[in-house]
Amino acid sequence: MDRTPFPEPEAPELESYWLYSKFEIDALVTRLCDDRVPMTVYWGRDGEFAVSQIMKVDGVRNEMHFDLPNQPQQQSQLLQAAELVCIAFVENIKMQFTIGAPRRSSDGGYPTFLCAIPERVLRLQRREYYRVRTPEGLSASCLVPYSGDRVQYESLRVLDVSVGGLAMLAYPRHFDPNVTSVIDRCYLDLPGVGTVTVRMRVAHVATSADGLSRRCGCEFVDLSPQARMMLQRYVHRLDVEQRHRGGSYKVA
Repeated sequence: MDRTPFPEPEAPELESYWLYSKFEIDALVTRLCDDRVPMTVYWGRDGEFAVSQIMKVDGVRNEMHFDLPNQPQQQSQLLQAAELVCIAFVENIKMQFTIGAPRRSSDGGYPTFLCAIPERVLRLQRREYYRVRTPEGLSASCLVPYSGDRVQYESLRVLDVSVGGLAMLAYPRHFDPNVTSVIDRCYLDLPGVGTVTVRMRVAHVATSADGLSRRCGCEFVDLSPQARMMLQRYVHRLDVEQRHRGGSYKVA
């Protein structure tokens, strides 16, 4: 299961995590609106995405106003999409829902796009797999092989990590990930902790609107006890470091 901010697939084992109660869903989207929770909105087969938030919820009309992206290209792609998949995190709980037929609108003179309130919402909580951002100075990196003989590697920046998986930012020169593919012998450098050898399955790949970068979400496969311990130490180190600075690296 993906522990990064990418869409979860339709799967029988996730059925118990779907909310269908209109009362609960209305309360949830209202909270997302009131707290101005940022969310990642995906569309299209190539995984285009933008960051948005719910600006207004109209329970009577069963509608939601979303912040419209600033870039004209993103606006055009989003408004032409047949459906949008929205991902948000609240107190380490992953929320996912699909909305269709986005329409250009406005709220108080502010440009928005309008969609119906979803009929169901996925609500996932994995406390042992909470993600942490990798900040400047303690940023992790991962060497991934791109040649068939596993001799040549490309270094990718790790955006966030947990003991379940990670998300990497690629400006790919050689590494071309395919969803569901398994990558052996990746070297994950954890500053202050050490280097971990991991095996990863590519769960999702999303291309930025400008096409220059890709966000690659992976889950660890057959993680060794030693690697798990080192990952836990790294996450703990980030927590301790940030407490001294008065904040949190946890991805909320």
